[in-house]
Amino acid sequence: MTLEAVIIRADGALIETELVRLRAFERVFSEAGLEWTFDRSQFVKSRCIGGYKARMDHFVRQSLRGRGNPGDLTALIAAMQRRASKLFIEIVGGGGHEPRPGMRELVVAAKRDGVRIAIAARMTLPEAHGLLERALGPNWQSALDAMIVCEAADRNEDVTKLYKDALTELCLPAASCLVVEATLDGALAAKSAGLPVITTRSVYCAESPGLGGETVVVEDLPSLIARSDKRRLDPLSADEQMELVTALQRLHAGDLDHVSGSNRSNVMRVSDILKAKGSAVKSIPPAATIRALADALRKELVGAMVVTDAKGALQGIISERDLARGLADFGGDLSAMSVADLMTKSVVTCAPGDSVAAISKVMTQRRIRHLPVVVDGSLVGLVSIGDVLKHRLDEVQLEASVLRDYAIARK
Repeated sequence: MTLEAVIIRADGALIETELVRLRAFERVFSEAGLEWTFDRSQFVKSRCIGGYKARMDHFVRQSLRGRGNPGDLTALIAAMQRRASKLFIEIVGGGGHEPRPGMRELVVAAKRDGVRIAIAARMTLPEAHGLLERALGPNWQSALDAMIVCEAADRNEDVTKLYKDALTELCLPAASCLVVEATLDGALAAKSAGLPVITTRSVYCAESPGLGGETVVVEDLPSLIARSDKRRLDPLSADEQMELVTALQRLHAGDLDHVSGSNRSNVMRVSDILKAKGSAVKSIPPAATIRALADALRKELVGAMVVTDAKGALQGIISERDLARGLADFGGDLSAMSVADLMTKSVVTCAPGDSVAAISKVMTQRRIRHLPVVVDGSLVGLVSIGDVLKHRLDEVQLEASVLRDYAIARK
């Protein structure tokens, strides 16, 4: 079926909004005289709670820990929610948060080629207007064929309705549209609505959106076309804009082999690493002591261990770097502490279908050295930066051998 419309998720795919929302929350807490004690990973994880109102309620109650009159607390939270929304618009409008690479060009090029553009957003209407004006300019309304905003979307089912409403607004069948998402829950919601999805990795979302290979995953839109890394973040030329639309049309048609950045093309993937090294994972329970962890790391000759519960479910990850930081923070008390006290709870993961090139970028951007491999919530392996470097080197050596053989044959 012909691609007739692209539906872009505003909060995440169009602009990275999590950092904006975090800055707004931090300022609101400061203005209210409350201490903000939550790190970025805790904030990102709170997305599962719902929209910004539900998240503000959660963080205020966590901060106050039951203190204060219930009636006063309700009024305080409501006032902080309103202020956070105004600050969100102010921060977005103040600059510093540009659209993600290729998004402006996609809107322009798609419209020029007769492909309709719709925006789906989980935020207030004023926030959406401010975001779109920042992303697409003061005449943003003329660039869109539909805009669907749902402030109260608190669960995947609500986000699925957001996409179903987009289809109703466009008067199109799901099969003729393509969604550009940035998160795992958003991609799942779009798929629940019957929509094909391409997922761009979001810097401020901890999970990998690999979906077990059920959706195409790319770093960003420019990675879908043949472009050097040095020029990846530059604006797209007119020819490259046409190439981007063509790439999306191919993805929509199921032609994945001719798209540059698709993690389902014929490139080395995480599954190739696991085939070579095996899927065995060194793990430790959260209740184990740090002393037991140090002994296990030395015995197994590894630099990190995943933390799993009695059923084998992933609870966190802990590395030698955590031990060094813990020693500086807790000194001699560290050895008796539990792994749960020191581990990283918000774990960045990957999927077997993710390309080695893609996860190497994730490791570099987020400064992490180990990625658990997860399928449908189950841990199936662990890849390290060493594994990635080895396989990238193998790719380079293979390419060099092919070129050498070709040169010899030409003599």
